[in-house]
Amino acid sequence: MTRQDPLVLPVPVARADPGPGDATPVRTVICHYHIFKNSGTSFDAILRHSFGDRHLSFDGPFPFFTIDQEQLDRIIARKTGAVAFSSHQILLPAPVSPAYRVRSVVFLRDPVLRTASIWRFKRQSADGTRTGDLAARHSFADWVAASLDDPAEVVHVSNGQTRALGAAFRSRAAPRRTRDGVEYDLDQALSNLCAATYVGRTEHFAADIGRIAAGLATEDLPLRLPPDLHLNATDRDAGDPALRVERILSELPPPLADRLLAANRQDIGLRALADSLVTRERTAA
Repeated sequence: MTRQDPLVLPVPVARADPGPGDATPVRTVICHYHIFKNSGTSFDAILRHSFGDRHLSFDGPFPFFTIDQEQLDRIIARKTGAVAFSSHQILLPAPVSPAYRVRSVVFLRDPVLRTASIWRFKRQSADGTRTGDLAARHSFADWVAASLDDPAEVVHVSNGQTRALGAAFRSRAAPRRTRDGVEYDLDQALSNLCAATYVGRTEHFAADIGRIAAGLATEDLPLRLPPDLHLNATDRDAGDPALRVERILSELPPPLADRLLAANRQDIGLRALADSLVTRERTAA
């Protein structure tokens, strides 16, 4: 079983430094754009280990809540002692201010591996949500099929990373229902990913953390890496990522595997762009 051909991706644009070009001292802060089940818990633990109470993690009162650039700007401006901010609900592009510069960090993940991780997490957490209830009652294959067929649940198995990155300034990503699932503004998501200061990949977490830490160290934001980088027990997959994807797909009936890939065509494109950005950064170093 093979994946669908990935989307043709644009040539990544250079990621701009939003900081001023003069010699005026400005504060540099890390903003972690935490996408659910993309190593964010492990990266947050590194930020806490590195900066203690100077790392702030926050979300709004509801899962659908979003924090736009003006709201994040006010948070950063008020918390003058903080150097790192993390949230599932902050939205790229990052805010720009004469008082600080943002070093944005976002992790991407293969959507098949991410979908399997969501199922495992929801199956174990008993969080009282409909998603958790379905995961607890169904095998992975039956949960994927049920979620794809459910208008309220399909968002959990279709292009979730494009949704997280697909918002324009001071807006949220607008969903578009399709025959395969849900789609969003892919061009905006690609642009926002290119504009992120640091892009990591869950499948290469340790290597990418080393690269991110090296970059942040040059800006007096050293990360102290704990012995165990992976703190989320549901995400301790080992082995070659491509083989893990094929194994997961092989556990699904072929028509269902094809449906899952079609429902995540945008996320497959985003994940491919993450590889390109990391390769470009390494080549330029």
